[in-house]
Amino acid sequence: MAYTIRQTRRADWEKLRRLRLAALQDPVAPVAFYEPYEEAVRLTRGDWERRASGGRQVTFIGETEHGEWGGMVGAYVRLGIAYVIGVYMLPEHRGTGLARQLMEAAIDWAGGHEVRLRVHQNNPRAARFYASLGFEPTGDRDADPRDPALHAYELALRSGSAPRR
Repeated sequence: MAYTIRQTRRADWEKLRRLRLAALQDPVAPVAFYEPYEEAVRLTRGDWERRASGGRQVTFIGETEHGEWGGMVGAYVRLGIAYVIGVYMLPEHRGTGLARQLMEAAIDWAGGHEVRLRVHQNNPRAARFYASLGFEPTGDRDADPRDPALHAYELALRSGSAPRR
């Protein structure tokens, strides 16, 4: 399947809301997202418009030729380090190469900055995917706020590194 990879715009707020809420209801959501569905569903139109319009944080989406969104990746830069967040592919778009395309867009957007992300210990599929792009553990981890016995680990693609293709 062919996708157009692009950043979201303010006018995309409804599609972004639908995709994010779908992500938060996915069975893997508890190990992939810290934002609870119950909080996201209460956000206003203005909140979603701000999220879609970018600013300090951008969201890349993969759009089919029919205008359907298959997945998203968020990114922002803080203190010279780019962070990837909110990675999600709809189930029917998994395994199509879309996740790699979206990650490459976020890495390119980072403009040579080191890129970091967090992956939950109970999400080995995601960890393998990030490793396939060249991400390596930094040794940093933090406790899952819902279960302190579990952890999310930080991975990094070092400054100037290109993702493995």
